[in-house]
Amino acid sequence: MKKKVVTLLFIVLSGYVSSFAATKYFFYVQLANKSNSPYSISNPTAYLSARALQRRAQFNISIDSTDLPVNPVYIAQIANSNVTVYNRSKWLNGLTILVSDSSIVSQIRALPFVSWAKYSGKIESSASLTRSKSKSEPQIAEYGSAAVQLNQVNASYLHNLGYTGKGVHIAVLDAGFLNVNTNVGFDSLRLQGRLLGTKDFTQKTANIYGSDSHGSNVLSIMAGNKPGQYLGAAPHASYWLIRTEYAPTEYLCETDFWVSGIEFADSVGVDVVNSSLGYTTFDDPVLNFTYANMNGKVSRASRAATIASQKGIIVCNSAGNEGNKTWKYIGSPADASGIVSVGGVTSTNESSLFSSYGPTSDKRLKPDVSAMGTGTAYINTSGSVASGSGTSYASPILAGMFACFLHYAKANISSYTVNSVIDAVKRSAHLYPFPTAQMGYGIPDFEEASKYFVSATNKPSTSKAKISTFNKEIRIEFSSSQPHETSLYNVSGQLIYTNYNAQNSLVISTQRLNAGIFILKIRNDSGTETIKIQL
Repeated sequence: MKKKVVTLLFIVLSGYVSSFAATKYFFYVQLANKSNSPYSISNPTAYLSARALQRRAQFNISIDSTDLPVNPVYIAQIANSNVTVYNRSKWLNGLTILVSDSSIVSQIRALPFVSWAKYSGKIESSASLTRSKSKSEPQIAEYGSAAVQLNQVNASYLHNLGYTGKGVHIAVLDAGFLNVNTNVGFDSLRLQGRLLGTKDFTQKTANIYGSDSHGSNVLSIMAGNKPGQYLGAAPHASYWLIRTEYAPTEYLCETDFWVSGIEFADSVGVDVVNSSLGYTTFDDPVLNFTYANMNGKVSRASRAATIASQKGIIVCNSAGNEGNKTWKYIGSPADASGIVSVGGVTSTNESSLFSSYGPTSDKRLKPDVSAMGTGTAYINTSGSVASGSGTSYASPILAGMFACFLHYAKANISSYTVNSVIDAVKRSAHLYPFPTAQMGYGIPDFEEASKYFVSATNKPSTSKAKISTFNKEIRIEFSSSQPHETSLYNVSGQLIYTNYNAQNSLVISTQRLNAGIFILKIRNDSGTETIKIQL
């Protein structure tokens, strides 16, 4: 969705006003290095949880410099410049700062360890905080259950086998989680200790339960449980609730809040992230993205989403609700490589009119798959079953089902990757291998995904591709025209490139890669072929 906003209660607004009585400005500060850091790759327990390290070990993902926190000496020096260091990003090695006088930023730009600093938004004066932007998701005032949306993806196959997400940790990045701490629909989540914690990267408040229903609705689609009335997609998973979205305004700094949120999710060891958020244009037009920017590399949120996927996290992000608007296309971070961007469909398997179109500006397939986004059932903040529309509500259906699928994989598959899990789900979708610009590969079937996953895992390939390296390129000639998933990894097991196509050949640019050994994996219906390449 482009951000979802509801009218804030007066008492909540009063809290915002007291925190930000005058206009202040956000800047993103790009640091040049992590030199002389007190942290080291050899001691990751200082900055990653045991669960995060376990996930990396499971997928053979090495600890690298992106995992090292921002140098605290740099943070202290910037803070001494009479600014507030608001958020930090270790993956991108940058800081979000808040200043009351933007002229101070010139001093920060002059610091030897700062590459650049750019304006990214503002906290406006108290008078402007009372406004609320119109909702981008049409609401449908009808009641129902979750049966239609879950049956559409054949969720019962996994649920009936007992794979309901138990032991899988999901992070929900959103705008707020009104009444989750008291809502009867989340009783089992609280009583069973599966509400793991909360974190706020926007207002830094201890209470994220006091405003904005959007995150609550999204969470209920995964975790909601009212016996006989409603059951979420992953009713036995455990959840982190993370606020990255500042509801009253829309500025570029919120993409940086998002980066901090997903880095936190990684650090506590989550397996799946649902983000029903998206960014295209802002309250200050000078900050606007263009469709040309939707290539997965411009937005810091998109870059972080790709890094998260490389660190073993399945990231589901709503494609957006711009399909019948001027923008039309997906936003950020739905344009990111390696993640699952989710479009919306109706109960009759047609595209929701509002669902954003792909592809990315660099012509990659997006959205990847779709789920019910029109008339989706959820539990509202008063504990009643309601329904609403938007890709924001499609994404958690699949995030929850990916949690169940991981539950299944952990119990039945000795060795798998995030990429192979996502691939199985894509292949199960009803349009595969002929995607559309609005639905991607379409609606997954988790019974078919499970069967394919078992048959395809570790299956040797009977098809040999011809590989050549020349002039900073890897050239591949496939032995058949059936759809291929082609992935390139470094020797540490980190995903560098992935592509899905049904063409007879593929060219991968290696212009930005250092010399060394790389692993190329080609997967199709015949199995998986693994080739070692020296560049």
